[in-house]
Amino acid sequence: MTGSPEPLESRSLKSRLIPMQQKPLLLPASCIADVMDYSRPSGSKEESSWFLGEIDWRGQKLPLISFERINGGRFAEFSATARIAVMHSITGNEQLPFYGMVIQGIPKALDLTVGDVQPAIEADTGSAETFRVIIKEIPAAIPDLEKVEQQLWAMFTDRPRDTASH
Repeated sequence: MTGSPEPLESRSLKSRLIPMQQKPLLLPASCIADVMDYSRPSGSKEESSWFLGEIDWRGQKLPLISFERINGGRFAEFSATARIAVMHSITGNEQLPFYGMVIQGIPKALDLTVGDVQPAIEADTGSAETFRVIIKEIPAAIPDLEKVEQQLWAMFTDRPRDTASH
């Protein structure tokens, strides 16, 4: 049976379950470039409560965001388990190819099939979420990264920025 496609139900997607202060996020593994120890961001805080400042990563200055705040929730910036997920831009923006997101611990690697992910009964999503799901009995949210990146880019185009490292 060479050449016949594998049934959708048996295909797996390499994913990451991202620990957050509230509900964990479910993302394809390819969205995450790196996970690093938390470091306090530099720069002044903007009018947007979700923009925390900038961090240094591999010689670049990256904006650091709080997903909880951009999603309309609460966020306590500092915790003993805080880390930073360096995210690949999914919108293809060459001016902002990466950004940081505060997370709470090490992402868990998952190989998920269609049957592993069920829609959550609670239909209310946050302003930056696409869906709420249950993964192997764990409630999680699927973020709307395109919306997050659009808001981040809109903020950056409205203010002067040092782009020497981009």
